[in-house]
Amino acid sequence: MRVVTCLVFLWFLMVFANCCFSKKREIQKAASQLLEKESKKVDTSTCKASSADHIAKLRIKKKKKEALVCILKSLEINVEDGWTWSELGTHFQEQNENNKASTSFKQAAKLTGKISLHIRTWHFIGPFVVGKPELDGDPLEFHGGVYNASRHKYDKKVKYYTELIPGGEIQWKKIIQKNAVDSVQVNPQINWNDLVSGLGSMAITEWQGWAVGEFAVNHNNENVLIQCLGIPTMFVDGIFLVGDVYRRNQYWFSVPLTHGIHTLYAKLRTKGTQVFQCNIKIAGSDIFEVHLPQMKPDLLDGHVIGQVIPIPVTNLQSNKWIRHMKVTLASQSYGAPIDVRQIEHSKHFGIAPGQTIPIIIEIRHTEQAGNHQCVETRVTLQFSTSDGHSQHLPLTLRCRKFGESFIFTFVDHDGSVQQAAAIPPIQDCSNGVCPVLLTLHGTGVPVQNQADSYKRMQNGKWIFGLETAWVLATSRHGAHNWEGPGALTSMTALSRLQELTHKSPWIPNKASAHHVIFAGHSMGGHGAWHLATHYPDRALAVMSLAGWIKKEEYGDSNEFFRHDTSTSHTDPAVKAIMESCIAENNADLHISNLQHVEVLTRIGADDRTVHPYFVRRMYRLLKEQEVNVTYDELAGKEHWWWDTTETNDGGAVNDKTLRDFAIKHSKNLNISNKKSQDGTCDSDCGDEEEEDDVAMVKKYSSNMKRSRERQGQYTMTLVNPAFMEGVHGVQVIQQIIPFRISKIKLTFNQDSVLMTTSNILRFNLYEPPVSPVMWTSKTVQIDNDVFSTDDVTNFMKENSHFCKSKGKWSICKLEGAVFESDQQRGPANMGPARRVAEHQFVIVTGTEGEGGITATLQQLSVYIANLFVLTSDTIAPIIKDKDLTDNVANEYNLIILGGPTENSWASKIIKNSSPLTIDENGVSLGECRFTEPQTGVLSLFPHRGSGLALVLMGNSIQGIEDVVRLATPTIPPMTRSPFSNLVPDYVITGAEFKGKGPGGYLCTGFWGNNWDFRRETSSCAC
Repeated sequence: MRVVTCLVFLWFLMVFANCCFSKKREIQKAASQLLEKESKKVDTSTCKASSADHIAKLRIKKKKKEALVCILKSLEINVEDGWTWSELGTHFQEQNENNKASTSFKQAAKLTGKISLHIRTWHFIGPFVVGKPELDGDPLEFHGGVYNASRHKYDKKVKYYTELIPGGEIQWKKIIQKNAVDSVQVNPQINWNDLVSGLGSMAITEWQGWAVGEFAVNHNNENVLIQCLGIPTMFVDGIFLVGDVYRRNQYWFSVPLTHGIHTLYAKLRTKGTQVFQCNIKIAGSDIFEVHLPQMKPDLLDGHVIGQVIPIPVTNLQSNKWIRHMKVTLASQSYGAPIDVRQIEHSKHFGIAPGQTIPIIIEIRHTEQAGNHQCVETRVTLQFSTSDGHSQHLPLTLRCRKFGESFIFTFVDHDGSVQQAAAIPPIQDCSNGVCPVLLTLHGTGVPVQNQADSYKRMQNGKWIFGLETAWVLATSRHGAHNWEGPGALTSMTALSRLQELTHKSPWIPNKASAHHVIFAGHSMGGHGAWHLATHYPDRALAVMSLAGWIKKEEYGDSNEFFRHDTSTSHTDPAVKAIMESCIAENNADLHISNLQHVEVLTRIGADDRTVHPYFVRRMYRLLKEQEVNVTYDELAGKEHWWWDTTETNDGGAVNDKTLRDFAIKHSKNLNISNKKSQDGTCDSDCGDEEEEDDVAMVKKYSSNMKRSRERQGQYTMTLVNPAFMEGVHGVQVIQQIIPFRISKIKLTFNQDSVLMTTSNILRFNLYEPPVSPVMWTSKTVQIDNDVFSTDDVTNFMKENSHFCKSKGKWSICKLEGAVFESDQQRGPANMGPARRVAEHQFVIVTGTEGEGGITATLQQLSVYIANLFVLTSDTIAPIIKDKDLTDNVANEYNLIILGGPTENSWASKIIKNSSPLTIDENGVSLGECRFTEPQTGVLSLFPHRGSGLALVLMGNSIQGIEDVVRLATPTIPPMTRSPFSNLVPDYVITGAEFKGKGPGGYLCTGFWGNNWDFRRETSSCAC
């Protein structure tokens, strides 16, 4: 029986092989006949050169007759050259001779496959000077842009101009890539030392340029996957695609291509030598790919910690959505039984063609984990679609012992999943609640390594953590510098640790998110300054170690308008508005907010990663503000060390001096431990009890000591109310002029508070958790207006603000629970543009445009969504405007692609009363009118009252593509999340935008407090 089976199988193989051979023979015959027939029509001797470069030059120059002659001559020489057959097919396709084209492409596919194995010849133009921000002008735009300039890549007479090269002139250069696995290296022959020395700037070593290459697709309507490592952005025949700038080397992005020769334009940007690698392949039968998660929670003594896991999934299709993705537990081979479920908001949205998006699953034990052993858990998950496709993913969760560092995951402020590492306190805390030492890592330091740096050797054993405080190390992928998304992730991690510990009865010491020692090293040292100056009422103390002040003045990676191409074109008013977008990140500007907080800052005297200059400067500024600050500059120490005075004594972040400082500010605290009837924590766990002032004095004597010490003069400083929780129990709601420095000078006496305001329109009062003010026992004078203790007591009981009108302060009662609305801006709906992504959001792609506009908008939506994933692990769902319901929209901020004529949600968002409107003839803003044919608009609008919508639109598809470029990141180490750096509330671009960068802005600025156009916050002069 077995012999018969084998014979049948062999017979089948023979039949199949014969069929394949017969098909190839037919293709070969048809190709030979075509070649013979076409060769008789022309005189191939008239072709002067039949090289691939010459044929490509003729094709690009549209010299079709000459190109055909040279293609046929080349095939006479080498009929087995698959690339030349692709050239012949492309020629016939452009002539609409489809049968001939089909025959040529079939022969090309037989010889070289359905697609080119790699791009063999790259053409490079550059280097051009470039600035450090995400956006700068491209000098090639003054020559028609890369699409036009690349038509001259074979022309030795065409020159371009750059200040980086002696003589100032450059031409296209050819780079050969020998095989698919090789990286492409672009090394401009520049005397960098001469430039650095002459200009006194390392920033000049960053440059921009383009690499252009062609590849052949030999089968029609193919789903092609492209991956380019080491670059942020690429274009295939004008289609925007994301590059894998961080070289994660697992994500591919699909693009629909017909048969023919296609062009890949790689946008180059680097310091010194550019190294990149582009890979191309056919998608095959799989319609999606499941990737290994970047973060997973640990088990702690057998308990699941964090419970959520983000698993990236890529839709490999280029023209079909994946509407329903189901995740189930396929099997479990080890560990206590668990259950898997997909969280709800992962079910709301499909996966757009070419999109990569993390799908969030939640894991829980199916029974109580009290008796579980601390062993790893191994499971296999199944991902399946409604049309029967499925993939499996094995996962292993490790187990950590209580007292060791452990990683927990959590749903972040923007709906993404992030991770943090924590170490429990060594000793019990008063009232069973401990403060938290929030430690922020430096560049490239894994989150668990940061937590484990809080260790020291004692009697031959490692001791991890601190005596009376939780150690919490947070992290987020990308170049956030603990600003923007990085800062909010850290503060969310504090809240999640508080929730996790209070809801876990087996954890003896709970965490308080409102009693914090802000700490960090290097970039994390800047983060400690940044968070402490914006959340000072939570600060027990600050420990900033080797921290710089602001990125624009540290190193050369973020210099502001120094070597930029756009500096020759940009209005100073535009620069001022762009700088206002990031002024909230300047730690020195907000230093007065730490006047009541004790600070320890130090650095190694030999540190040349962060020069002691930066810490000395902060020391001087703190002393000028009469802050209780200790400064140590340790002789012989560099940027990092493990041994300060003894071997393994805790080193750079945890030696005896630092531990004693942390213990001083974390012991003997009496933090509230509120619990609901079921033993879990209420939302205000760790807050002070809402009691009368006498009871607070008795119960929280340690905090009241700090309250008494507060008496005296203090100054609150801020730039953006959206990122300032409050100082001394005062929270600013509105400024008179948004995004200008605002101050409140406070004088605290025993029974009164005097406030002198500058650029303040509206503010609120609250009781700080660390050191109460006892507002209800004080009279309050705001400038010249006095409010009695009864006024203040009623104010604290009611939903009210202090507001200023016509120079006079009064108490304004709020009509609803939330102040912000479609007519009022406050902290919840202030700008700049990046704040649309500081809440969970969805990208809405328009479907109402004519022609190919709808398809282009969808491709641009995918481009932005993929940028969010690759730069910051952000979840950016995409939905069509016609599929988005009001109920779902009310849960999210919106990023809307397309204006009112292309996107129905743009029509809903842009009200008639808006100061910005758009029509087919141009854009109106206040009294300004912009009618250039390529005008693009990016603007925030109010949505769902306290929410935001960011609309990207234009009077042409080219205008929309221009403002989409505002999402494009720069290179590491500054590859930030889209729109997160220098993009104000609105930007209007014109036809010169791509060449001049911000110098091509027609207008940019910030909306007023009532979503109104304000000349003093705008660059327009109409």
